[in-house]
Amino acid sequence: MQNKQTSSIKYISQNIHASYRQFLTELTTAAEVEVPLLPVMPAFQRTLFLTQAQTRDYAVMLQMNPMLTQTHPYNIHGHLRTLASGQLVLINRAKHLTHLIDPDQIRYLKRV
Repeated sequence: MQNKQTSSIKYISQNIHASYRQFLTELTTAAEVEVPLLPVMPAFQRTLFLTQAQTRDYAVMLQMNPMLTQTHPYNIHGHLRTLASGQLVLINRAKHLTHLIDPDQIRYLKRV
């Protein structure tokens, strides 16, 4: 009886270990994916497109310049809003994400 319990516990432990290893592998490989580099839009064009995207409630994709923790530009998707404080926010309801945006960090903007 005790041998069956020991083998069951060992089997469960191995499965948990394998699942955890797979999870960490997927997590680290997803972070290493580089997005295609898009051209930097002129400031006047970014400002115009940001205004249009907010007033017409477009779903947009922003390519952001790398910040403190990133080494490569990255893409974010959602709808743009401006808070009462003037802070620009990108909301992605499908993924339950909210990004605070610095307009100077935007490389490229397009409608999705």
